[in-house]
Amino acid sequence: MTPNANLAPPPAQPNWFSRNWKWLLPVGCIVPMMCCGVFGAVAYFGASKMIQGSPVFLSAMVKANANAEVEATLGTPLSPGFGLNGSMKEENGKGMADFSMPVEGPKGKGTLVVKARGNGGDWDYETLVIEAGGKRIDLLAAERAAPPPDDLAPPEDATPPDEEPADEPAKEE
Repeated sequence: MTPNANLAPPPAQPNWFSRNWKWLLPVGCIVPMMCCGVFGAVAYFGASKMIQGSPVFLSAMVKANANAEVEATLGTPLSPGFGLNGSMKEENGKGMADFSMPVEGPKGKGTLVVKARGNGGDWDYETLVIEAGGKRIDLLAAERAAPPPDDLAPPEDATPPDEEPADEPAKEE
C-alpha cells in the first residue's frame, strides 16, 4: 500500500477572537459605559443626599416653609425635587454653599437658590430665594424687616456698657 500524496492538510480553525467578535465588541463597550454611568449616578445621588442632610439646607427649607408668600405660591410643606445644581464645602469649621435645587409644594414647583458662608456651624445666608412662576421670593427680606426677638433686646432698665450708673443721692432719714 502506498501513501496517498494527494491528501490536503485539514483547514485551519479560526482563532478565538474570529469566532467571538460579534458579542465581544458590544459587551466590551457597553459594560464599561454602564459602570461609568452607575458610578456617576451613585456620586450624584450621594452628593444630593449629603447636601439635603446639611444644616444649611435644612435651615433653608425651614425658612421657606415658614414664609407666607411661599405658602401662597407653592403651598406647604415643601419637599426637595430632583436636579441639584451647585456645590457645598465644609472644612475645619468653615464652609461655603452655593446651590439650587427644585422644590415642590401642593400648589406648584419652584427652585430654592442658596448662597451661604459658614463658620463654626453657624451659616450666614447671602442669598436665600425661591423662584416660582416667574416670581422671585426673597426669604431673607422678611428676616431683615422683622424686629429682633425679645430675648435679644436689652432690658429697658439696663445701663449701656460704656456708661456708669449715676450716683443716686442718699436718702435722709
